[in-house]
Amino acid sequence: MNKILLVFFILWCSELFSQHYTERNIDTLLIKTNKALRTRISDDDLIRWNKGVIKEAIRIGYREGEAMGYVNIANRFVFGGDVKKGLEYLNKAEDLVKNSKNNFLLGRINQEYAQLYSKMDVSKLALEYSSKAMNYGLKLRKDHRDCRLFLRYVYSNRSDYFYKVNQPDSAIIYLRKAVKIEAYPLDVANIAQYYTLSEVRPDSAQYYFQNAFVLLETGNFKYDKFQRAGVLHKYGLFLHSLGKNDQAINTLNMSVKLAKQVNRPKLILDNYKELSVLYKKVGNADKENEYLNKAISLQDSLNANQNQAVDLSINRLNQDRESEKVQFKNQNNTTLWYGGIVILLITLLTIYFYLRIRKKKKMLAESEKIIFEIGNETKDLKRKLNENYEIIVLLAKEKKIVFFLNFRKPIRSYAKSC
Repeated sequence: MNKILLVFFILWCSELFSQHYTERNIDTLLIKTNKALRTRISDDDLIRWNKGVIKEAIRIGYREGEAMGYVNIANRFVFGGDVKKGLEYLNKAEDLVKNSKNNFLLGRINQEYAQLYSKMDVSKLALEYSSKAMNYGLKLRKDHRDCRLFLRYVYSNRSDYFYKVNQPDSAIIYLRKAVKIEAYPLDVANIAQYYTLSEVRPDSAQYYFQNAFVLLETGNFKYDKFQRAGVLHKYGLFLHSLGKNDQAINTLNMSVKLAKQVNRPKLILDNYKELSVLYKKVGNADKENEYLNKAISLQDSLNANQNQAVDLSINRLNQDRESEKVQFKNQNNTTLWYGGIVILLITLLTIYFYLRIRKKKKMLAESEKIIFEIGNETKDLKRKLNENYEIIVLLAKEKKIVFFLNFRKPIRSYAKSC
């Protein structure tokens, strides 16, 4: 069956990358098709497939498509236990979309950072990035299935982070939100775990485990080995809590087998630790030491990779700080430059308005001088008219002939002055 799938996959890839794709086609491949392939082909094959899609995105200059491909690859590396490689690809994706407005892509990047830091057991950082991812997810369309499923993914993982910081009440809230959007077997099993370890209600736990196993037999999850391995691990813990140690050991061994097939070292490690405890309880010292040594060896391997990721993360943080310093310096220089221009403009405007006001005052003074002179001339004219008027009136009373000559004279004088 696996060989048939591999042949089909190779033929599909050769057909896929012989065509030319648009941005919309690339989005469909990187979101829908990538999700479908995750449970059908190996991580290595899926990484190669994503690299092929990335080449198409680069060919048409689609930076967001290129970034989404890097996020998908990072996801596979992180789940495969190589957090250093995962961090490298997430950094590449983040660098490509610094000015992007794509809430779905930005949410994916932040959620994968959350997953990465959770695998490194840095739960505080995981919750911080999860909050950012959730905020982007809440901005997405509620009527779009891919958007809803992304928010379900955020809620589901966020519940796991709350379990790790010993906040089960917050964890169960986000689990129920995830299941409300769409029920996944592992989410339902995690609700059962809440009734196993936090609010101890075995009947409720059994009810949710039954639902989880029913979901595993549906079309969407029948071949999802990771979901099945995760549910079996949770069920093994439940059986352990009931004192059914032999059944718990068998269940956890099945979980280990499936987890190895899909290369999930963190899940394998959790199973090893639990199996060591169980074998101690049943008095099998050899098996106890065997699984304890397996756990220690795997933990050392994961720690070595995580230490490299920590170094890379610190270097990235230092680079970001240096970049912020340069940006801050440039902003200061720009602020000073614009400040100088503003001061110069204010100075020029002040001089302009000062000269304009001064000119207006000068014109006003000249106008007042002219009005004053006209007023004086008017007074002189009135005085002269009054003097002539008195003389004419006197001549008229005496009935002298010169009256007519003097009467006309002031009129002519007045007309001449006008």
